[in-house]
Amino acid sequence: MRALLGDFVEHYKGVNPVLFPGSQLALGVWYQREPQNETQHLLMLFTGPPMSRVEIAQPGQPLLWKIGHEGPPFIEVHWTSVQHFEQLLAENPQSVAIYKDNCEVLYYQKDLLPEAILDAFRIRREPDGLIKGWYVATTEFPKTVIPGSLLQRYAQYKYQLGLVKTFESPDFDHCRGMIHEEYGQAWLPLSPEGLNVHTFYTDYLDNKPGYFLLEGGSIYRIEKFEVSRKPEYSSMVLQRLPDDRYPEVYLRAVR
Repeated sequence: MRALLGDFVEHYKGVNPVLFPGSQLALGVWYQREPQNETQHLLMLFTGPPMSRVEIAQPGQPLLWKIGHEGPPFIEVHWTSVQHFEQLLAENPQSVAIYKDNCEVLYYQKDLLPEAILDAFRIRREPDGLIKGWYVATTEFPKTVIPGSLLQRYAQYKYQLGLVKTFESPDFDHCRGMIHEEYGQAWLPLSPEGLNVHTFYTDYLDNKPGYFLLEGGSIYRIEKFEVSRKPEYSSMVLQRLPDDRYPEVYLRAVR
């Protein structure tokens, strides 16, 4: 059933001129999940001009419409604009409580959704404590670092990595953490196999360890990498890795 609903949502991704010129699907939620029932329920939020109500698409629409099957399962679609749903959340939360009942988010575009909607459907995009940053190769690291200069240079670029610290010394000179990357729309832990395709790791293997520049301006020199099995780390990430093997990087602060 999830696959069928996902296929239905897929049909509405991208620009949808049928609704409004330039409108896009921002959220698809399967609510009141009862896969055995004849009728399934879907909420869809679109960008575009604000609406004044939640519209209900023609009831009894076959979910297997692509192959011409006219019987069950059927789908009932409730849809409205992102702006109107955000307004309902703020002014009349009870009116949209049904959409959070036993629900599962099938699709979302985080850049098209306000924080209120992301929070309402518990859409987590990054783990607690994630610090984002960039890799600075040793050949790119200046001999004299003027405070803030590196951050000013790299801040114009997209974040290259994230770090969830697992240890920090009392004097803040040493720390270690799990490296994360942004996959799709979420920050997920780097796998042991994924280390090999990154310059910060290949440089380290070539005895040219570089630096991590983190948001806020902290700079750390890479000391070593270690992959070990730590089931306790699974609660610190959005997606658990197979066998609980998490790569950790050991860092030393650059003062």
